[in-house]
Amino acid sequence: MQKFLCILYVFFIFYFLFFIFNMNNTLRIYPLKDLPPEVIAVAFAKCSRSPEPFDQIAQELTETKSADFHEKWVVNFGHCSIAEHAFFNIAIENVSLVAVECIESNRLASYTEKSSRYQIFNRDRVYVPKIFDLYPHIKQAYLKAADKLFTVYEMSQPYIKAEIAKRYPNTKNLPPAKYDASIKSKWVDICRFLLPNCVLANLGMSANARTWEYAITKMLSHPLEEINEIGQRCKEVATQITPTLVKYADAQKYYIKNEKYIFAKTKQLFTDPPSPLKTDRQLEVKLIDYDNDAENKILAGLLYKYKTISYSQMLAEVKKMSTEEKAQIFKDLLADAETIYHKPPRELEYIYYTFDVLLDQGAYFDLKRNRIMTQTPQILSGNYGYYTPRIFSEVGLEKEYKQAMDYAHQVYQLIYDQFPYEASYITTKATARRFLMKMNLREAFYFIGLRSKKTGHITYRKIAQMCWQHINRVHPNLAKYIKVDLE
Repeated sequence: MQKFLCILYVFFIFYFLFFIFNMNNTLRIYPLKDLPPEVIAVAFAKCSRSPEPFDQIAQELTETKSADFHEKWVVNFGHCSIAEHAFFNIAIENVSLVAVECIESNRLASYTEKSSRYQIFNRDRVYVPKIFDLYPHIKQAYLKAADKLFTVYEMSQPYIKAEIAKRYPNTKNLPPAKYDASIKSKWVDICRFLLPNCVLANLGMSANARTWEYAITKMLSHPLEEINEIGQRCKEVATQITPTLVKYADAQKYYIKNEKYIFAKTKQLFTDPPSPLKTDRQLEVKLIDYDNDAENKILAGLLYKYKTISYSQMLAEVKKMSTEEKAQIFKDLLADAETIYHKPPRELEYIYYTFDVLLDQGAYFDLKRNRIMTQTPQILSGNYGYYTPRIFSEVGLEKEYKQAMDYAHQVYQLIYDQFPYEASYITTKATARRFLMKMNLREAFYFIGLRSKKTGHITYRKIAQMCWQHINRVHPNLAKYIKVDLE
């Protein structure tokens, strides 16, 4: 009996070890559900030190233990990547379009905002800087400008809608409600030129705690009071979700100093008066810099992965290849992509293009979402004038349109002398603006393919088409594979 028990005991030990061994080597993929973001971040962080499964690690954690962990490792020792595992969403409502632009300048986040292409905005929903309460003449002019813009915005809607209906008749005999919905974005898209950038909107932002910490810090360091307040409110909400990871986000003297320094230095170096107000602005896209050796660099990067020689050696070998050989490789690699969502090889990121663009603020507001590129927008100013869609003349509203725009830009100049940042609020979506954008070729494939589509806004479609024309001029063997819509 004793011998039998010994054998049974050994058998159970063997079975247990066999089970454990197989369990530890079995593929497991599962969610960590119903856990606070900070706990999830710690569970993933402990993977680097603990052999235990993630779900077992998570069971042993409490919010207090997680907070202590983050205080020690993220805050004190600077292991900030841990905070990237704590992901959460915040709804932000009733903020100006100026503030929306600032919030959405954070690259590593996701946003959805109230669309001016599909929704009608309300004249009662505008932001008025609190500092204007101390300057009644500025506040009065500011509110009058917003009122004029909204009057023409509201007045133009039935006329623009009727004109669009003529151009896009109901040939498919859709029910009235469905037909109206099918053309709504087309006429709302035109009327939105009149919207002032002080109008209020809503957006949702999703990001990890590390991105939130940086975003809040930037908002608290911004020169506009509205954005400071948004930053503080976001911090209060974020600390309820992740008590440790964003609680030290605060205004940074370094950011504030640099902003003031560059602004003052620019005024010191350039004293030219503003350019005369123009109402007939044309879109501009200038290719100011690009990689001359693009084709060779891409091929060297592609072939480098599979040959044990240095990049310099590979580049030298590629330069010996014939033009026909290179063209055939590009064709074999790039010609079969069916949509813009079939991404080309990452090695296309080794080359770049830099464009200086003049466009309307409404179009920039859409293009700013292409955050993989590097962007430098100029301060939102009235100095370049504004754009006037021809359709306003065709429906007999060009005079009213220009009167409202001219007055808004005059008020911009009135405010700018004392409050250069706050003056941006009374510019419009029609206001002309410059911005610099630098993108690699892989991003250009997506940017041009997406933004040149017929469903897009007419202005940014033209911008995307003009970017493609520049790339095609300097690198035709590469541009031919970009899915541009030139109609």
